This record gives sequence, structure tokens and C-alpha cells, in this order.
Amino acid sequence: MRLRLTIGLVAVVLGVTAVLLAALLVICVDRKRLSWLRTDRAFVRGRLRAIAPFVAVLAGILVVNKGLQPYIVAFSYRYGVEPTALFYAIEGNTVAVIQSAFPGWATVYFSGMYVFGYAVLLTFPLGAYLFASSTRPLKTLVGAYAINYAVAVGCYAAVRAHGPGTFHEQSSSAATVNHGLVELFPDIVYLTSLVNSQTNVFPSLHTSLSATVLAVAVLTHAEFPRWTPIATVLATSIVLATLVLGIHWLVDVAAGVVLAALSVAGARRVVGHHGGSNAAEPVTLRAGHPTETD
Repeated sequence: MRLRLTIGLVAVVLGVTAVLLAALLVICVDRKRLSWLRTDRAFVRGRLRAIAPFVAVLAGILVVNKGLQPYIVAFSYRYGVEPTALFYAIEGNTVAVIQSAFPGWATVYFSGMYVFGYAVLLTFPLGAYLFASSTRPLKTLVGAYAINYAVAVGCYAAVRAHGPGTFHEQSSSAATVNHGLVELFPDIVYLTSLVNSQTNVFPSLHTSLSATVLAVAVLTHAEFPRWTPIATVLATSIVLATLVLGIHWLVDVAAGVVLAALSVAGARRVVGHHGGSNAAEPVTLRAGHPTETD
């Protein structure tokens, strides 16, 4: 029964995400670019081939992470440091105070953002940047995702921390932190627990990946101006959600922002080296779209 409900919820998440992605494509990508799907399939295939090495690296990291998850957790418990008490000593009841600043209905909003908004934020630019004037934005985004995950896996192996919600449950001196996501989406929490450990807290990947998408959105604002404000709202809401839902400490969020900055900078350097000069690439128009000169 639990598995059936979880599969059903995953189907709902995928369905809602697909609808939102389709709407965003219409809003944020002009019709001329979208028409390339009908007029020149070879162009899109060329784009996919160009980013294939970056996607392969990202997929490899995700597969290794999934396959080694039990070993990473075991290593963390045996050799990793446990800084949760230190985080609380630094922050105190800050997360509880942040929760109290929002009305009860905000839990529904932030839970939706944490689940649905996060899925949309991470996947939309992967499709939208297929229609950019060059492959640089897509390569940068995928490369930054790979760096985020690779560094985070290393951190999770070295640092065994618990979120404020779990810590506050165990500490009599700490204020109560609510688990809004558990109450609203228990099956989602159950599903993520199958592929993720509750000690994978520092840094916050929700924060780092959201900040990564926002940074690349700012870099591509000239081509996709409508996406930037939407990405800003989604990324900001998701980062706040990690705190309002009692999932992460402020330290985790700060570390996530730093990781995002380093990941984007690293990915841009790799892409610049892979594609030649860091200068803006010349765009050659053919039949209404750029050729694959990059």
C-alpha cells in the first residue's frame, strides 16, 4: 500500500511538473526559437550531441552517488565529524524564530515550492537553453550541477549532521521546530529517504542547486529575460523553504550559496576551456537560428 501511494504521488509530481514546464516554455522562450523543433530537428540533435559529454559526467556522478549511498553513510558514521551541536551553538533557535515569522498557511506554499518548485527550477533551463544562441549556457548549467553533486557527496561523507528539526526533537533546551513537509507530503519524505540520508545536511543541495540556476539565469538574462524573475522567485522561495520547513540550518544554506558560486565559476572555466575563448561566441544565423559553431 505504501509503495502504491508513493508511486501515485511521484506520478502527480511528474504530471504537475510537466504542465508547469510546458507553460514556462511558452512564456519564457519565444515562438521563433520553439519553431526550431519543427523546422530543423538536426539542430536540436546537434545541441544534444554537443552537451553529451557534460551530461555523461553528471549522470556518472549521480549513478556513483546512488550506488555508493550505503557506503557513504557508513563511512560518515564511522569517520565523519558530527557538528550539529556546533551549528546550534552558533545559531541557537534562529530556525524556530524564522518559522514563527510566517503564518501557518505558508507551510503549504513552502512545501509546494520545496517539492514542485524545485523540480521545475532544475529542469526548465535544461530545456530552455537548448534554444540559446550557443551551447555555453547549457554546458555551464550541466557542468555546475555535476560540480555541486560531486562536492556535496564528499561533504556528506565527511560531515554527519542532522537538520534543526531532528536536533530540536532530541534537545530539551531547544525550541520546537515543526516538520511541515513531513506532515503534508509524508510519502515524498519516505521516497527521498530511500535514496538520501537524513544526515545529508551540510551543505544544502536545495540551496546550492537553486542558487546555481539563478546565477546562470542572470548570466542568460539578455536571451531569456522573462525567466530571470521567475527563477528569482523560485530560488528564493526554495531557499527559504529549507529553513521554514526545519530541514536545514542557516550554516547549511550559507554553505550551499558558496558551493553554487564555486560550481558556476568552475563550470564556466571548464566550458571556456572546452569551447575556446571565454569571450562571447560569434553567432551565425542560418534559417532563423544559429549554427552549431560553438
